[in-house]
Amino acid sequence: MNARLDPETISLSAARLWLPVEELRPGMILARPVSGRIGQRLTLWLPVGTLITENTIAQLINKGIECVAVIDDDPPTEEQYVKLLEAAQARLRTIFGDEARMDNACRELFDQLCEVEPCR
Repeated sequence: MNARLDPETISLSAARLWLPVEELRPGMILARPVSGRIGQRLTLWLPVGTLITENTIAQLINKGIECVAVIDDDPPTEEQYVKLLEAAQARLRTIFGDEARMDNACRELFDQLCEVEPCR
């Protein structure tokens, strides 16, 4: 059984960091629930606040979970966040290409990916 913090004590505004399971380390705390399924059968349920252990990491790998959200103990400063956001938006522009040539489906996806701040 995994140790767990009370989800009530985890602020909804707590910074989250999405990590591949291979980068998880014992002591990290889940910021979002994780579930694993085989068909309709629930085979793994880890609620918000679960303390990551070596066993937890092994379970996630075994169930084929690739990425989870953990509480970020060292979130970026506002200035760092703006730079990260600008870099991500520049990368999206590179991937999607010329905005004027996007069809409606690409434009919709592009806009959703840029939802935090307009990419234009």
